[in-house]
Amino acid sequence: MPGRGRKWRSLENTAKIFPATSGKKDERVFRISCQMKEVVEPQKLQKALDLCVEDYALFLCVLRGGLFWNYLEETHLRPVVREEYKPPCSQIYVRDQKNLLFEVTYYRKRINFETYHALTDGTGAMQFVKSLLYYYLKELHPDKVSGTADQVRPDATAAEMSEDSFEKYYSDRGKEEKIPKYRAHQLHYRKTEYHMLHLTEGILSVKELLETARSYGTTLTVYLTAVYLCAIAQDMSEKQKKKPVALMIPVNLRNYFPSDSVRNFFGWIDIGYDFSSQSEKLEDVIAFTAKFFKEELTPQRIAARMNGFMRMEKNPFMRALPLPLKLWGMQAGARLSSANGTAVFSNIGKITMPKECREYIDWFDFYTTTPKMEICMCSFGDNLTISFTSQFAESHVERNFFRMLTKQGAAVRIISWNGEDWKGGQ
Repeated sequence: MPGRGRKWRSLENTAKIFPATSGKKDERVFRISCQMKEVVEPQKLQKALDLCVEDYALFLCVLRGGLFWNYLEETHLRPVVREEYKPPCSQIYVRDQKNLLFEVTYYRKRINFETYHALTDGTGAMQFVKSLLYYYLKELHPDKVSGTADQVRPDATAAEMSEDSFEKYYSDRGKEEKIPKYRAHQLHYRKTEYHMLHLTEGILSVKELLETARSYGTTLTVYLTAVYLCAIAQDMSEKQKKKPVALMIPVNLRNYFPSDSVRNFFGWIDIGYDFSSQSEKLEDVIAFTAKFFKEELTPQRIAARMNGFMRMEKNPFMRALPLPLKLWGMQAGARLSSANGTAVFSNIGKITMPKECREYIDWFDFYTTTPKMEICMCSFGDNLTISFTSQFAESHVERNFFRMLTKQGAAVRIISWNGEDWKGGQ
């Protein structure tokens, strides 16, 4: 039970799975980094962090186990800035230990925010990072950055920021809709030693890629999704192509339901393409992807998916099970559902900062642990960062993906993590 006198809150719908499924193969940690144009000053970064957590007090919590569900409980622990001391996206949540679920580190010109996914999603984490950077730059350049952090904080009360938006917008009315599911192709490459994260990043021009996407009459997201599907297919045998390539694509539910919550509030769609029966030409894959997005990214279809997830949580039998049985059930469900997807494509979109801050920032990136393969994408100014993560030692899909882009005229600057030496943020 929650400690006496301490505030606590239950985990949101999508967050409940993370304590059940995190482990050595996937720590369920993601990182957002900012490459500055000046070497980081740790004392000023610590002061900025102290100010930032006052605005995001709900992040000051530990994960506890209850009788029926895990929950988050407030703590007096405070984060301490450290120079980067371990590989990216290493373990943060340790069962039976009371520790914060996020940390801030730095290396040369790079500032890193890492968090356990049960605490927040990419949107919530980015809000925190933007506030942190604003406070830091205000400490570093008070003559240039002199406004308030209201410019980067959500225009919301503490209650609105800590809202469980799944509970707020859940509805059991309306008929259930058929959601596409696939028996998807699985990537089978040699694994890295000790499940080490393999990271390959490319930094590209937003303007250049937009021009290419528009030449196909589509959006940047549709274009890159189609390239990703084709990059995977290029490394498949004819026998392997009998199973579709399926991408899980997280969706920010704040785009469909009004919410200023910085807690987890995301869903996903799954797009599957059968290269054995459908055209392998990029323009045809783009057309299919555009049609799929148009049909599936609607308020009705997104709500149907969200309500489907919530119905399982609201099931009286499920609610009555003690936590150990729930955890076992979620682990079994995760193993079964893993066959439905080949890889993941996550896009947190365009990152903006106040004008007075932009001259001190080069680019952002974000990426996450994964038992499969995942692309994470974000942009700042004209810099679009595409980050591949996996536990595979080979880089076949990454090579195919970036080669397809370069053949269409894109210039790519590659940064990679080879398991031994971090080569980013020089």
